[in-house]
Amino acid sequence: MNITLFHWGLHAWVVYVLVGLLLAYVGHRHGRPMTIRSCFYPLIGDRVYGLAGDLIDTLSVVGTMFGVCTSLGLGVITLNSGLHRLSSSIDDDDQTTRIIIIWVITAMATISVVSGLKVGIRRLSEICFGLGMFLMLFVFFRGNTWYFLNVYVQGVGYYFQYAIELSFHTEAYAQEGNAPDGKENPNWMEDWTIFYWGWWISWSPYVGMFIAKISRGRTIRNYLMCTMTAPILYTFLWFSIFGGAGLTMEREAALAGINCSSELGGKYAKESYQGMFRLSCRTEAQMFFDLMQSYNENLTPFLYVISLVSIALYFVTSSDSGSLVIDCLSANGSHDPPVIQRVFWAVTEGACATGLLVAGGTDALTALQTVSVAAGLPYTVIVCFMCVALWKAITSEGNPDRKSSGFLTSLFHVFTFPLSLQKLLDLVIAVTIPWLPAGRASAKVGGRKMYVPMVTMAVLFNTFIILLILQKVETDIAYIGWVVLMGYFAYVTGIRAEVRKAFEIDGNMFQDFLVVMFLHPFAVDQLDRQMLYERTMNDANDGAEMQDFERNATDIEEKETFIKRS
Repeated sequence: MNITLFHWGLHAWVVYVLVGLLLAYVGHRHGRPMTIRSCFYPLIGDRVYGLAGDLIDTLSVVGTMFGVCTSLGLGVITLNSGLHRLSSSIDDDDQTTRIIIIWVITAMATISVVSGLKVGIRRLSEICFGLGMFLMLFVFFRGNTWYFLNVYVQGVGYYFQYAIELSFHTEAYAQEGNAPDGKENPNWMEDWTIFYWGWWISWSPYVGMFIAKISRGRTIRNYLMCTMTAPILYTFLWFSIFGGAGLTMEREAALAGINCSSELGGKYAKESYQGMFRLSCRTEAQMFFDLMQSYNENLTPFLYVISLVSIALYFVTSSDSGSLVIDCLSANGSHDPPVIQRVFWAVTEGACATGLLVAGGTDALTALQTVSVAAGLPYTVIVCFMCVALWKAITSEGNPDRKSSGFLTSLFHVFTFPLSLQKLLDLVIAVTIPWLPAGRASAKVGGRKMYVPMVTMAVLFNTFIILLILQKVETDIAYIGWVVLMGYFAYVTGIRAEVRKAFEIDGNMFQDFLVVMFLHPFAVDQLDRQMLYERTMNDANDGAEMQDFERNATDIEEKETFIKRS
């Protein structure tokens, strides 16, 4: 229970809250389009309206798409299992049935998203919430109510007691796979914790935008108090009730001698043993319906239907809401994107979920988990920079007289108009021999001889490449190369920090290191251009001062001549 609350608690919601807060700030306070690119305005200014902004919004669309598809795929597997309970003629592992379910949900989501936010999406969400509350309260009152309350209080207490410990827990020793008792599970964290966090991050543009849209007129303090308490406490209540009921069944089934091979209540059992299943032996899709079956034989079909309708509508609302968010991102933050675009994205989500299930085959769950992590990984970098953007925006708000400055050129200067062959050549140099532009920048900013930093970086960079090549000859030697590369990145980070300090450019060492490591060619090209443009501007200023001096001198001579003649 503690691990479950950890997965779905603060660590999940803080990602949504971060994106939502930044979107609300730049959108409601500064009137910028409600798109993810606008979140980076505090960092790169008007450049968000160029290629960099397009890339950010594209990654947001892809992340949201795969996040929703993962949810849709998991929901379809559960719905298929529930339909099998209602009718044994429906195979609970039939690919065709699952595809049909996907497209039924997609059709409903399309109708909902076309009808708009205040009609289809809102009403379906209210129905979903009502059905979910009905099921939760039924289990709460039908089961041991006092026990559920104790589980809730104890679970919340354990969560806050161990939240920091679990946050830093990485299954380090289990991953070694050498436990003396052989009970380690080195893949558990990848299959669950990493999967969930990738899923949350891929959902962050979607949930963040919805939170931002309903947060107009609220203070940051009020926003944080609401978003970091109410949804988390409700989620904890949900898991305490259903999780507590499931744990009760598991313990009672164990005491009754039910194991995975039991004909009744076991892994492949069609019937329960005195209303009990050994849930730890069952699949994730079966567990919820196993629990519903345990309450009242006469009410079981009714509970199945309510559960199926509730689950189906939950995923319909997820799909239509996700489609609407993607529509808004694709339409540059428009609150009323074209209908044809709404239909396109809703259908695309259905096609994507179908492709994932078909490609995954019998191991569809693994395919869904993999795509969730894959979608969340690149967006993790964006979320990290969002943290910096939020900090910069808030500090600037608190100091209105504070002057903010940046580099003279953007990181992606090579892609800005007008395009030129020289820009492309500079980028090629930054990729192949980055120590050359970085060395020039270091020499100019530090007033030192160019060959010293250039040779140092050339040795580090080329040593890394050589050691990678020698990996074919000597095993593990490439790891020394990665260490050398980190040293090279640290050296370039120092140069970037020195340039920032010399020209009073906003930033910090953490930002510098992230930029140098993830956008290295663009970073060294930017440093070189900064120093080149600065020298050009200084030369131009010197020339202007000389022209002013000569012009003034000429005026003085003319005045003196006029006085003498007079």
